[in-house]
Amino acid sequence: MSNMASNDDTLASKGNTSVKAEDDGIVYVKISIRGLDGRELFFKVNQDTFLERAFRKYCEVMELEYDTMHFMLDDGERIRGERQTPKMLNIENGTEIVAAKPQTGGGSSTL
Repeated sequence: MSNMASNDDTLASKGNTSVKAEDDGIVYVKISIRGLDGRELFFKVNQDTFLERAFRKYCEVMELEYDTMHFMLDDGERIRGERQTPKMLNIENGTEIVAAKPQTGGGSSTL
């Protein structure tokens, strides 16, 4: 597990699953982003802020290129970080987001 913190996206841990307002009146949700290699980062994000900030920070810490990554909920639904917020996706505390590079190619070869 990696540790990290930034100005707007702060390190959080899983725990309380209810979403509640902080003292400043802003509602935050605690999420984790896990890569296919098993490395995971935890974020505390504003429910009304686009997820792109957390995704870009994840890529920066993991030394990945944001433009080459896909982020998905557990059910496989792709998240458009620049257009979607945790509130729009009904994300709750403890939600895990999967980060993966898209694969191309594959299929079967001719025999």
